[in-house]
Amino acid sequence: MTLQRAALWAIVIAATVYLLVAGRGLLLPFVLGLVLWYMVDGLADVFEKPRLGSLRLPRPIAMFAALVAIGGLFWVVGRTIGSNVTAVIAAAPNYESRLTKIINQVAQLVGLEQAPTLVELFDRFSLADTLAGFAAAAASIVRITGIVLIYAGFLFVEQVHFKRKLAIIFGEGENQARVRAVLERIDREIRVYIRIKTTLAATTSALAYLVMAWVGVDFAGFWAVLVFFFYYIPTVGSILAIVAPALLTLVQFDHLTPFLIVLFVFGSIQVVTANVIEPAIMGHTLNLSPLVVIVSLVVWGTLWGVVGMFLCVPITVVGLIVLAQFETTRPVAVLLSADGDIPKPYTEAGQ
Repeated sequence: MTLQRAALWAIVIAATVYLLVAGRGLLLPFVLGLVLWYMVDGLADVFEKPRLGSLRLPRPIAMFAALVAIGGLFWVVGRTIGSNVTAVIAAAPNYESRLTKIINQVAQLVGLEQAPTLVELFDRFSLADTLAGFAAAAASIVRITGIVLIYAGFLFVEQVHFKRKLAIIFGEGENQARVRAVLERIDREIRVYIRIKTTLAATTSALAYLVMAWVGVDFAGFWAVLVFFFYYIPTVGSILAIVAPALLTLVQFDHLTPFLIVLFVFGSIQVVTANVIEPAIMGHTLNLSPLVVIVSLVVWGTLWGVVGMFLCVPITVVGLIVLAQFETTRPVAVLLSADGDIPKPYTEAGQ
């Protein structure tokens, strides 16, 4: 019986992985639409909460304000990236010359008589293929943008009738209450995660911009935008957010002082924010094992690319909460958690 159950679980997991990979083109627009809906709905909650006496902002106005704010943010990000990509291409010859000089200096330090050229170092690098890859990625984003917006719009429409549908499907009583409790917990955990992550990402990005602008790094606004998005990628994102601007600084300047300032000042900010401030604010809200977060990052990054890296933590949180509700899967939820303290099933929670 145990072998049959194990075989059944193996088949279910294999089928799920296959569907996630094979259905990537269909699933990703919906998932991105869901993320966009969460962002707008969560920001609308923030706008709606403040009260002036007994008055507060009506929900439709709060939702409109959130849509305008998110749309404005995307517009600013798009313009910043677009304008800086053109500038980076124009400045590429200067960076190439500086990089060649650094390679020669390193070669002298290690005792090489003849320093390798950029062509020798990157003999497998094809600029045409790289540009084609970037063009394909940009075209893909543009192509699915309309689909993502359509999904997000229908999610807002569905939100109005969702509770009524739950009542019809599960009926009044224990089943409906249990499903509602699980969905409310998932919703609460994800909203807390997004709110804290976004606040800290914006703060870190602003500090990064101040440091790089003070040093005089080229395209400081562009790198600050990238730092903002890098912050959502666990562990790896923090490393990239430090290394990428530091390497550009090394190539840009003829001396090491700016490089060291960016590396250590911004590196300290990033490390303290990601490893001290964020865990202190999050507390035990997510309660995910660090090892599980890394594995989740690798798995979802392999399945869904960069989007999977951004979504790996919320997806794992949802999985932990759902698995904790069933006796047969609670041991898996315990393994996913940081300390074994997992949500109790609805009947045990007494809700």
